Amino acid sequence: MIPKIAKIGLQTMVLGLVMMGFCACAKKSYIDVDYRLPSAVDTLAGRTVLVETRDLRSDPEIFNQRAKEKFEHFTGLFSLALEQPDKRQSVVGAYELPLLFETALKRRLQKLGVVVAAERSANVPVFQIKINQFRINLLGQKWLADIGYEASLTQDTRLVARETVSGSAERLKVMGSGGAEKVISDIFTEMINRLNIERLFQQAKL
Repeated sequence: MIPKIAKIGLQTMVLGLVMMGFCACAKKSYIDVDYRLPSAVDTLAGRTVLVETRDLRSDPEIFNQRAKEKFEHFTGLFSLALEQPDKRQSVVGAYELPLLFETALKRRLQKLGVVVAAERSANVPVFQIKINQFRINLLGQKWLADIGYEASLTQDTRLVARETVSGSAERLKVMGSGGAEKVISDIFTEMINRLNIERLFQQAKL
């Protein structure tokens, strides 16, 4: 029979191990990204495109060393939440970087009235996204995020319109990773919404 004091000690130790295991499992393996859609709707109704994404970053590393230490359990997935102009929010899914861009831009196209084709077709233009920069640095007491990409429209394999978007943002470091996720969400929203999709279609005469 286990003495009462030893039994209590054993229970405490087991509980401690369970709590340690729970905390270890609770380490975030993903980054939350909140994308806020602009208010414009149906300005491009009647158009159809196929969306493709290419990751052309010269350096696939997302973090500098200090930032990497804060996201040591990161698996490469971004949890995308969509915020409508009326503040309604919904979680869309978890994606690797190329699909993060593709999903957000598809939602923006659809809000403008564009139909997103499921597969390539002879008469459907290709809306292509080329990711050139996605970097999160922790420098001193600041989180810094840099994002850059190119969007283009191709008709019958011929480039007909193109626009490059890039920018950066910073935010003071706070406890945990929330400050980094906030600055990533802010700059991601700004960069996706900065793309003038209507002008791109006008240039392409589509």
